[in-house]
Amino acid sequence: MTERQLVVQKKAEYGAGPLFRAAGAVAGVLMGSVLLMLANALLFLALLAAPLAGSWLVVVALVPVGPALVAAMYAFNRLLAGHATGVYRDFVRGYRMNFAQAIRVWLPYVIILAVIGVNLAGLPAALGPGNPVEAALRAALLVLALLVATAALHALLLLSRFSFRTRDLYRLSLYSFGARKRVSLGNAGILFVTATLLLMTTAYLLPVIAGAVVYLACLNSRPLLRLVEEKFTAR
Repeated sequence: MTERQLVVQKKAEYGAGPLFRAAGAVAGVLMGSVLLMLANALLFLALLAAPLAGSWLVVVALVPVGPALVAAMYAFNRLLAGHATGVYRDFVRGYRMNFAQAIRVWLPYVIILAVIGVNLAGLPAALGPGNPVEAALRAALLVLALLVATAALHALLLLSRFSFRTRDLYRLSLYSFGARKRVSLGNAGILFVTATLLLMTTAYLLPVIAGAVVYLACLNSRPLLRLVEEKFTAR
């Protein structure tokens, strides 16, 4: 082996260790958080204005969140697969490539979650605080909201990785609950812990943890994406 080959090998080894990969992942997550925050600036402004303008402003501001999530998932999936060309470039590419379909996929879930939210807010007035029926209905609506949010997460993850029709994404998002139970439970757990953390602290923590939450969901969902690729894509 020549001296030049030794130098090239050392350089490859120098940048291929676990610490470098971990550092690259952390840097990618941080960049993803920044990009998510910039892409969802309207949502953060709506959260600030919600006490004055009403909660429906937040619902409207949630609509562009779908394309931003798909773009982050696209970038993180490439990062996890070792195909990343830079989180920024991949995020922008994923945003442009999937924007229109992400809106179509995401919007029905936002509407359903908004309806659930309105019903949750109206329960005390309708049934009275402390009513056992009110407590049971609140629990049922919260579970339903978690299921809808998990299905939405799966649909966006599939969109970030595959070119399926919108109706097929809806079907596969439901199919994933039974096909990969551990993935579904893991993603539901990620969403539950995130929501609990935000409720116990402040919603303004979301820009800080958004990238990490999406990255964890992508990491947890790799078995689901492999299954869909094996069963529903042409080779």
